[in-house]
Amino acid sequence: MSVRFWEEAMYERVREERSWFSISLPLHAPSTFDGRLTPETLCEDLFAVLLAEAIDRLVPEGQFHIVGHSLGAFAALNYAAKHPARVASIVFIGGFMTGRAEGVEGALQFLSKGNFARKLLFHFTFRVLQSHVFFLKFATLTYSRAWWKLLRFPALDPTLRAVFPDVKNHSIAAQQAFCRYLLDMNLLDELDNIQAPVLVMAGEKDPIIPVEHQIEYATRLPRGHLVLFSGTGHVCFGESPELFEKTLLEWLEKEGS
Repeated sequence: MSVRFWEEAMYERVREERSWFSISLPLHAPSTFDGRLTPETLCEDLFAVLLAEAIDRLVPEGQFHIVGHSLGAFAALNYAAKHPARVASIVFIGGFMTGRAEGVEGALQFLSKGNFARKLLFHFTFRVLQSHVFFLKFATLTYSRAWWKLLRFPALDPTLRAVFPDVKNHSIAAQQAFCRYLLDMNLLDELDNIQAPVLVMAGEKDPIIPVEHQIEYATRLPRGHLVLFSGTGHVCFGESPELFEKTLLEWLEKEGS
């Protein structure tokens, strides 16, 4: 997706009562990172450095809540592990601590690491995704379990229209490298560094990140708090929007401003 992912779906209470910023992930337009893509450079340490540079410009001092979904959740927890003093709490939505995925993401990882035919199929698949917002919407539905509920989510179509111009500009070569090297990323050895409270929100039927994985790391986090959304997949905020909003806002109020 892109940095514009949260704009259409942001809650009025957050807009009215809080300052919030959305930060692009590396290799996702409009991100301008253009470093060499190798296993040594495209690693979790680089993720933390790039995120820290942006955060330090936006919020130069004090603590803040950091929220992320999927890869963004990994990036948020990775930042918190390396900069624990800056983080008041973490909201971790459908995230992971090791990089191996299932479903559509798992298929892309498989295609990204292999022979020429596999890489050509990866390129073709991503090019189709970039060709029309319809295909982006179809792909999004495959990440869900209660897809009929996601279709009724008011922010779905506005969000897809907002992010699609960026998705069209993603470098396919960069996305391919990213899918490949994500397999080697692992935060399990940094669990003890994450002392801030962590709200883990997971869909019980997540087809991308197995719920067993999410339950395991939630229980291993020093201050983890797990909320499971029944009958939902990887897009729990769109499949169960009322419960998600209530859970998130109560967490932010509980953990302070």
